[in-house]
Amino acid sequence: MKAFAKLLIALLVLSYSMNAYAERDPKKPFGQDEFKVNLKFKQDHEKALKEFNYRSGKPVAFYLDFQLGVGSTTPNITTTSGAVVKEEAKLGYTVGGLAYVNIFGILNFTTGLSFDGKSFGFQKPSITGSTTSSTSSDTSAKSGYLPANYLTIPLLLNIGGMVSDDVGLWFTGGPYMGFLLSQPSNTYGNIGYKNFDLGLDATLTANYVFLYPFSVLFGTTFKYGGLNNLMSTESIQKVTTNNFTFFSGVRFAL
Repeated sequence: MKAFAKLLIALLVLSYSMNAYAERDPKKPFGQDEFKVNLKFKQDHEKALKEFNYRSGKPVAFYLDFQLGVGSTTPNITTTSGAVVKEEAKLGYTVGGLAYVNIFGILNFTTGLSFDGKSFGFQKPSITGSTTSSTSSDTSAKSGYLPANYLTIPLLLNIGGMVSDDVGLWFTGGPYMGFLLSQPSNTYGNIGYKNFDLGLDATLTANYVFLYPFSVLFGTTFKYGGLNNLMSTESIQKVTTNNFTFFSGVRFAL
C-alpha cells in the first residue's frame, strides 16, 4: 500500500512537471521568460528612480549639456604711459559640450570643451616722439581688430537643482583654461598677444524637462579672462577681457 502511494505521488509530480514544461517554448531554456520579465522590471524601476531623483533635485550621477550661444567681448587695456585706449566690444560665438559629474553624492563637478569667439577691437595709443626705427602703426593712433578664438576647458563647481518637477536652476563657477586657436600676432603688427588665457567663469542655467531624460537649456555666462595678463609690451602694461554670453541647448541626463 505504501509503495502504491509513493508511486502515485511520483506520477503526479511528473505529470505536473511535464505540463509546466509543455506550456513553455521548447526552443527557449527553462526559466528564460521569468528572467526577461524580472530584468525588464529592474530596468524600468531604475529608470523611474533616476527620473524621480532628477525631478526632485537629488544628486544625479552624470549628465551632458550641449550649448550654442553668442556673446560680446570687451577688453580692459592698461598702457605703460597712462594713455587711454579706445576699447571696442565685438560679437562672437560659443559652441561646446559640458559634462556634470556627481562625486560621492556630495560634490558636483563640471568640465568639458567649448570653442569660444572672444575677439575685440581697440585703438592703439599714440606714442609721442618718433624714431627712425618706428613704424607708422606704432607712431600714430590706429584702430585694430584682434581675432581671439579659443579652445576652452572649464574646471567648475556646480550647485543648484530642480525648483519644480519640470524646471531647474543651476549655477556653475570656477577657473577655466583657454588655448588660442587664431593668430592675432600675425594679423595686426605683431602685438604679442598670449596663446594661453587663464580666467574665471560664472554661469547661470535654467532647464526645462520636456521629455525625460532630455531638457532644453537657456542661460548666460560671464567670463573674466587674463588672470595671467594677456599682453605685456613696451606700450601695453596689461590686458584682460570681459565676455558675456547668452546660450541655449539640450541636456541629456544619464
